[in-house]
Amino acid sequence: MKVLVCLSRFPYPLNKGDKLRAFYQIKELAKEHEVYLFCFNRTKVSQSDLEILKQYCKEIHIEKLSLVSQCFSLFKSFFTSLPLQVAFFTTKKAKRSFLLFSKKVKADVSYFQFVRTAEYAKQINGKCVLDFQDCLSVNMERRAMKSNRLFKNIFLYEARKLRNYEDTMFDRFNATTIITDIDRDLLSSDRKNEVNIIENGVGDSFLNYTQKKDKKFDVIFSGNMSYAPNVDAARFLINEIMPMVWAKFPDTKVVLAGSNPTNYIKSLACDRVVVTGWVDDMKEYYAQSRIFIAPMRIGTGLQNKLLEAMALSLPCITTPLANSALKSLPDKEILVASEASLLAENIVKLLTDEMLYETLAANGHKFVEENYNWQYSTEKLIKIFQTC
Repeated sequence: MKVLVCLSRFPYPLNKGDKLRAFYQIKELAKEHEVYLFCFNRTKVSQSDLEILKQYCKEIHIEKLSLVSQCFSLFKSFFTSLPLQVAFFTTKKAKRSFLLFSKKVKADVSYFQFVRTAEYAKQINGKCVLDFQDCLSVNMERRAMKSNRLFKNIFLYEARKLRNYEDTMFDRFNATTIITDIDRDLLSSDRKNEVNIIENGVGDSFLNYTQKKDKKFDVIFSGNMSYAPNVDAARFLINEIMPMVWAKFPDTKVVLAGSNPTNYIKSLACDRVVVTGWVDDMKEYYAQSRIFIAPMRIGTGLQNKLLEAMALSLPCITTPLANSALKSLPDKEILVASEASLLAENIVKLLTDEMLYETLAANGHKFVEENYNWQYSTEKLIKIFQTC
């Protein structure tokens, strides 16, 4: 089977959850099928990253997006029904390039990631499948609630457009997928039950990682540090949670590990807080840390950072928002709380209760190993491709 994959960004290096999902799906698909990749990028892709993807793709087309063209498309979207982020990734030149590429490939099925690539499906006569990943409209609504008045109005405007746009996907695509049933239920369409659940997974490199490291850090939070939900979580962690931990254990050290830290994130760095910026291998930082925390208050979808940390037998703490998608058992496989005081209390528990620490570490690893597997989830995706 020939599969044309259309992505809004080049799926490597794996510094964002959507890149992780796309990369491993391509890797699994390539075992028995021909994969052709069409993706967008504003910057030049390194040759080493390109060579990694060439192992799994028969052909790769990287469409370089012009910021001028993107901004023009964005301006026009105010006079159309297109959401801003859909318009931002849809230019005339890119549509022509995609049409030529798709005609050349003649794929049996075309697979689009995120609604921001959905406009390109209009040019395909064959089978098309859309991966919602998460409910972007609700993501925008939640970001609005944590923003100042100007950005709140912009996010709410985008949320309304996205909600209407998401509803049209069911007529445009032969099948749709999403990561969790939580996000599927957030969709507003009456047809949302038609969406297939294709979970994320964890690579074997995490599940089988055995290298022991000295524990330089007591608490770690990871992710793309320019992504608004992660910025909010880091702010919450350092400004509201950790002061209560430091009151009892002043030497507790925190690491914020991830790419593209904003100036605000950088400003959090001090003697007790390390801000890494880009790291080559996140496993190294997990292995050097005692506890993982994901104090997420906004955003949607499954947090890959939690899957990775649990796979590495790192005891984890998170909020009900993140665990609603993960579905791990509180107090057995993970600790869950929403208030800063309770999250701080959970950190203290793991710093002082060795039995609880070991129980969560072992149970969390087993939970991920049994429930989140890239091979299994991609096999489900292939069945959708074959039957839609």
